[in-house]
Amino acid sequence: MIMKNLFLFLILTTFAFNANTQPPYYDDLLIYYADGNYEKLISKAEKYMGNDDTKNDPWPYLYSSKANFEMSKDQQYEEDFPKAFNDAIGDAGKAIKKDKTGEVYDREKAYFTELKEYIVEEIKNMVDIEDYSRLRGKVMKLQRMDPTDIGSYYLLAACQYQIKDKGGAKISFNKGQEKLDLVESVEDWRDIDFEMMRLGVIEYCNYMVQNRLCDNAKKLLNQVKQWYEDDEIFMNYYDDVVNGGC
Repeated sequence: MIMKNLFLFLILTTFAFNANTQPPYYDDLLIYYADGNYEKLISKAEKYMGNDDTKNDPWPYLYSSKANFEMSKDQQYEEDFPKAFNDAIGDAGKAIKKDKTGEVYDREKAYFTELKEYIVEEIKNMVDIEDYSRLRGKVMKLQRMDPTDIGSYYLLAACQYQIKDKGGAKISFNKGQEKLDLVESVEDWRDIDFEMMRLGVIEYCNYMVQNRLCDNAKKLLNQVKQWYEDDEIFMNYYDDVVNGGC
């Protein structure tokens, strides 16, 4: 009987110890998300973010991002959560920054891809209307969410040139070029990564061409051409600049 009680005590003690040392699984946030209770999810996630024991875990930020993203697509939340989309981007960036092992990104890659697609759509609209001041801020937000995106650095450089920030433009271009020079394979690139690269390169080269810096534009276009041989938009632009009268 004594041995049985001792064995039971050891099991309970071990269970209690493991429960206290295991990281939280945030099942509550998952349930709120599945139920569509986004306001409650964000409120609860904010408590985790403010708790010393969980403020460096990426999951609360990830769930908060997902909740804000869903609310940004529903007009019923527009009045109370007017910054939901920007908050979704910001929280996604924090989740990635705190995701030291890459586990969150790997498991939620579909979500990060969808969010990036929405951001790029906004960016394209700003490019079309040449809203460079707002575009600059949006590109920088994209970089916080996806710091590996190379095309964003060329687009940011183009924006900075347009708003007369030549020093910042040179820094952005150099960062992008450093990252581009290190690329050995694009096998893991998503369609949206290629789209963002094309957009950034073309906008940067547009500025170069407008300022008669044709050699700079041709050099960059030739460097990335290998990935766009079947891309009609890129190749038409390439022919105009490289084989045209620039």
